[in-house]
Amino acid sequence: MKGKLFFIGMLLALTAALGAEGKLAPTSSLPVPDGSVATNEYQFTADVSGMSLGATLGTDGKLYLSIRAKTSGWVALGVGGGRMDGSRLFLAYDTGSKQAFYEQRGAGHSHKDLADAVVEKWAVKAAAGATTLELVLPASAAVVDGKMRLLFAYSRTTSYALRPSRS
Repeated sequence: MKGKLFFIGMLLALTAALGAEGKLAPTSSLPVPDGSVATNEYQFTADVSGMSLGATLGTDGKLYLSIRAKTSGWVALGVGGGRMDGSRLFLAYDTGSKQAFYEQRGAGHSHKDLADAVVEKWAVKAAAGATTLELVLPASAAVVDGKMRLLFAYSRTTSYALRPSRS
């Protein structure tokens, strides 16, 4: 299937306004992106459809994000839009012998490599039947008009379904 990606997991869009209940105030208490999320490590947390999400806005101007899903496959986060098309996507997996991370741009229902990567640090770890991705990026790459739109997904597959086919 040219340019198509099959999601076994769920793809949901979450609009977390940086106002009201999901407000993030800059903090100097920063998460450590090591692929393992500790209790209360992130300012904002939510459990949605079998995934745990975390977000912290640092006084350093960085946004710290995490996703954890009960899967041995890949996990993904996206920022910049309410749907995949046009969003900046972060996809990762850990097979035990290989860790992989891809930063891509959503193109329709698929995605393509990006030349202008913004993620400054990332870590992915599969352990105890779950895969966790943590990453750090400039807040300006994810927050538009005081709001952050976040996409998230997971799959039971690893790298073979992670990247779109090329032809």
